[in-house]
Amino acid sequence: MNSNSEYRSYGWWVEQDPKTDRTTLIIGGRVGALRIPAELAARVHHVLVVHLQAGPALADGDDWVLLTQPDGRGDLPDELAEVVAMPTGSRLALPPLDDPRWISPPRADRLAPPWQVVVSAARRAHAEILHPTA
Repeated sequence: MNSNSEYRSYGWWVEQDPKTDRTTLIIGGRVGALRIPAELAARVHHVLVVHLQAGPALADGDDWVLLTQPDGRGDLPDELAEVVAMPTGSRLALPPLDDPRWISPPRADRLAPPWQVVVSAARRAHAEILHPTA
């Protein structure tokens, strides 16, 4: 099974980009995404793992992209200024599933967590950075 087929088996809207020949995920209908600086994203991912809510996470340059269930609002709290909600209709290039850029690859038996769960984890991780416990 190729990556396009496998990603589609998760219910994701993917297309092959004719310019780059890469699989791209269309954000919005089935999947939301938050682009977070890597240091904060690693902490967010840890919070999600501890609470058994971790979903697909992808390293993309200096950021990670955490995939969520879609949320049409895209509202983020003011204290999360460094977190960017990828807008509906935007495209995210996806590497093959066995690529090491997948921090946590998608799995058929695990849905992406709800948007608000990831935002709440980001708020908690952000607060821990500002006020570390001794």
